[in-house]
Amino acid sequence: MIFLPFETIDNCWKSMENIDIDNVPELVNTLGKEQPYMLAYLMANGNDILSRQEHETFFFMGVMIWQIVKRSVLSIPEISDAMLEKYEEKNFSMLEYLDGESETEFNDTVRIIMDKYHQAELLQYIIERLMEEPDKWVDIDSDNMGIIVIYLKTIIDCLDAKIPPKN
Repeated sequence: MIFLPFETIDNCWKSMENIDIDNVPELVNTLGKEQPYMLAYLMANGNDILSRQEHETFFFMGVMIWQIVKRSVLSIPEISDAMLEKYEEKNFSMLEYLDGESETEFNDTVRIIMDKYHQAELLQYIIERLMEEPDKWVDIDSDNMGIIVIYLKTIIDCLDAKIPPKN
């Protein structure tokens, strides 16, 4: 598996963050052709609990994750629906486990998880961008921030599992 360093992530983000609105449909169409289950996951998840703005932010972040990985490794085998379900279930189980811990235990466990997480730089980068959203007039409810992170981590986990090993 290929580790995505901060510089690569940041360069990809900066090249994409001001994308012309006219290019978005083509980008989404390409995502649908290359990763149809991921597109369905981005479109369907959170509709019942996230506001329109929160869902748009989640969708945007998911597309950005896909672009960062795609631009870094060029070719990503298709993610399956079963794979998305498997990683989402693992992430929700982790969240339930963390929910029962004290604040100190929670922080210690999260630190351990992040130290061992293969794409920690990417996940941390995405979380930092999410934290900036209120400054961009997107009000993300604190209760919904966790679910958005779980959904985005699920996408990162799936893409990471599909990244071909470096030759």
